[in-house]
Amino acid sequence: MSIVLGVLLLVMAASAAESAQTIKLGMECDYQPFQYKDKSGKLVGWEVDLAQELFKRMNIPYETVCMEWDGLLPALLAGKIDAVMSALSITAERQQKVDFSIPYRGSTGRFVAKKGAGVQPFRPDGTPNPDGLKGKVVGAQRATTYEKYLKAKFPDAKVNLYGADSEMLLDLQAGRVDCVLHGPIKLSANFLELPQGKDFEFTGPELIEPDFFGVGTGIAIRKGNTELLNKFNAAFRSTFEDGTFKTLNLKYWKFSVLPTVWK
Repeated sequence: MSIVLGVLLLVMAASAAESAQTIKLGMECDYQPFQYKDKSGKLVGWEVDLAQELFKRMNIPYETVCMEWDGLLPALLAGKIDAVMSALSITAERQQKVDFSIPYRGSTGRFVAKKGAGVQPFRPDGTPNPDGLKGKVVGAQRATTYEKYLKAKFPDAKVNLYGADSEMLLDLQAGRVDCVLHGPIKLSANFLELPQGKDFEFTGPELIEPDFFGVGTGIAIRKGNTELLNKFNAAFRSTFEDGTFKTLNLKYWKFSVLPTVWK
């Protein structure tokens, strides 16, 4: 074999190895129904299903790395993982540090309190009422858009922060917090519609404030990785166009989590 042919084969092999590099995808893995472990320990959920579909279309191997929520973006920035797909809202602050795929789910917030508790975080016209939560204990997940919203709009409320939403909801049931602020899709499907949520209800309107909650949730990628970003976006668009996204959506909810995709 000639030297030129040998070098060419080595280059081709290196290129193939690079193209087959396994992507490390960060997830919280404790956020039902988006990504969580079932009784057998298997990782399941809507974002898990969606990730499998995206990587199949991109023809790239990947592995899921489970981490605490507040450690996901630091791990991405440190190069320990290659992307984050974990109900991550696209906000202006986060866009200064990372790039995002096109949004694949709406991003809003809503309060839940015990029925008849008299918790009133909003005035009749729907504007925030700081006095309504003055002296109240409010639960929120740490390092989220909900934490920032509470501290900005309700400075006199006592905010209890949690590493996982499951811990927050347990405290709500036990009466250790007066109300919680979280995503309405999550709160409805995995709390209010279940037996443990029968004595609780939404209070106030759904919060649609892009300045706090962003324009939706997306996959976060380190800045400069344009090739991977473009592949994610192309895979997303193909799921929108051929109806796969809608099928996966309806597997978990009877309503669209991203209405603009279906129009």
